[in-house]
Order: sequence, then C-alpha cells, then structure tokens
Amino acid sequence: MSKGKNSKKEKIVADESIKNLAISADKPVIILSMELMATNLRENIIHMTEHYEYVQDVRDRLMQDIQNKKRVYILASGRSAMIGQMFQTRLEHFGVESRFITNTRSVPRLREDDTIVVISGSGTTPIVKAMLETYLVFNPFVIVITSYPTSVIGRLGDVTVKLKGRTKSDLERRSKGLDSTLAPEGTAFEQASLAFLDGIVAELAVSLHRDEKSLLDEHNQAL
Repeated sequence: MSKGKNSKKEKIVADESIKNLAISADKPVIILSMELMATNLRENIIHMTEHYEYVQDVRDRLMQDIQNKKRVYILASGRSAMIGQMFQTRLEHFGVESRFITNTRSVPRLREDDTIVVISGSGTTPIVKAMLETYLVFNPFVIVITSYPTSVIGRLGDVTVKLKGRTKSDLERRSKGLDSTLAPEGTAFEQASLAFLDGIVAELAVSLHRDEKSLLDEHNQAL
C-alpha cells in the first residue's frame, strides 16, 4: 500500500519537473537535450583517455581478425542492435566477413577463436545473455561494450569496455531527473557506443594504412 503511494508521489514530482522545464527553460529543449548528449560524450572521451589500454585491446584484436581473415560476429538487441549493424558495415569495408547474430535467422557456425562483439548498456539484456551463452561453447573471443562491466554479460568478455551512459537499469536516476526525459532510456549509452566504435574504425584505418577510398572500394553500390 505504501509502495503504491510512494510511486504515485514520484510520478507527480517527475511530471511537475517536466512541466517546469517546458515553462522556465532558458533554452529550447532540443538544445538542452543535445548539450546533455555532448556532455556525456565528453565524459567518455576523458574516460577513454584515462583507460586507453582498452581501446588498444579492441583495436589489436580486430586488426588480427582483419589480417588473419577471421570472422567477426555482432550481438546486440533493440537500439543497440542498430549501432552494431552500423559497425558491421564498417568492418565489411575492411573486407571482414561479419555477421549480425539475431534470434530471427541462423548464422554460419562459429569457428574457434572467431570474435563476438557484444553491445549491451545494462549488461543484463536476457536475449543477448542467452544467445551469447549459446555461442560460448565454440570458444570465441568476446568483446563486450557496456556501462556495467561487472554485470553478467560484462563478466563474460575477454575484453570488456566500460562506456559512461545512463541505461535501462538506472532506475534511481530515471525517477529523479530530467535527463530521463531529455535522453530517454539508453540514449546516452547508444550514442557513446556509436562514437566509440566509429573511433575504433578510425584506429583500424590508421593502423592498417587504409584511406577512405580503399574502404569505399568494399562498399556496396547504391542503385
């Protein structure tokens, strides 16, 4: 009974905060939202600068995969899956045989020491966890990108990269602040993931002496 009352009170507080934002903001909401996103990206830049060894680990592993013609699998769900598919396209520009793992279609059987890149902000997404555990029997090299490296999925990574960004599991933050309205659900994590993976692409291009033209030579031509 008391839990229901508290939940109702939290909702009222949140509603009032949103109303106040609409009335009293000195900037348009779109600007406030984009500033929040930019702040999160700046925080991730600082974080990656302080922990550059994780960037090196991911880059070096993917360089080996490219040079040894290994297959790379991408595993994610929801909006993170869209980020994964964009990264898959970039890997294909390097000539990598890359596959996106989904529960709606089959993919070629993993070979030992193939790489799986897993994107999960919360590190607890049930369908991602279930599919990853299915593939562990093939002994792949697992790269996990998450906001929670100690989560169940984070702990399964051979290399686990932490990105700063509010995710589904941040219930306390969501109930309090306006950031949950300005950057809904896992938006901050997803944007950080896109920036990180595009940054990895840049690292690979420079390390492998590949220019834009050589990458686009692998690109499918639009009709």
